[in-house]
Amino acid sequence: MPTIGVIKEMMDIMEIDGDTDFRRSQVPGSAATPSGSSGLKAFSRGKIITPGTPAQLGAFGLFPPSKAQERILTPTTQRLTVKAADDMLWVSFAELCGGLMSTADYLALAEDYGTWVIDGVPSPTIGSTAGSAPAWQRFSNVVDVLYDQDITLFLVGHGPLDWDLAQDPAHRTGSQQRSAQPVDLAGIASRLSLLGRVESSVPFEEVEAGGS
Repeated sequence: MPTIGVIKEMMDIMEIDGDTDFRRSQVPGSAATPSGSSGLKAFSRGKIITPGTPAQLGAFGLFPPSKAQERILTPTTQRLTVKAADDMLWVSFAELCGGLMSTADYLALAEDYGTWVIDGVPSPTIGSTAGSAPAWQRFSNVVDVLYDQDITLFLVGHGPLDWDLAQDPAHRTGSQQRSAQPVDLAGIASRLSLLGRVESSVPFEEVEAGGS
């Protein structure tokens, strides 16, 4: 509370009114170097991959760990079922964001794994039981942690993974419009704008049926 009082007394609020999201702007000569690196080198190597075919994943050396590599982790107090191999953590969106995991859990996991693959990510523009408001809030926390710690992140999902589009009410389904999402979609979009995109217009099921 004393700090808040000092902020109110010593600082002025300036409104930045316009269409530019300055969170996406790189700051020349910035001293901020997460994880001791020069800029967000590791985080920006990540990708958003849809629909997540074996060929798409294999192009980046991503091969789902075997059943033998499945393990249960307890980063703080919550148990989490993952597949882990060396420096890679492979976990589903439902497992990571659908339970009671906290930011402290994500921070603890980030200390042990330098590459994360989150699969089964629901589309933010298509209604889904997996994409509930609490789950999206945890997802936002995950993205913030991995961004700040400069962790390489791969997101894999069947549907369109476009958080810029999700901000437009015209592109939300009826269920999404009825349930307000208590997350900063612009914040998620600005973080994930650093990730490249690998997209295919062919549904995953059709590719699998074709034997590719």
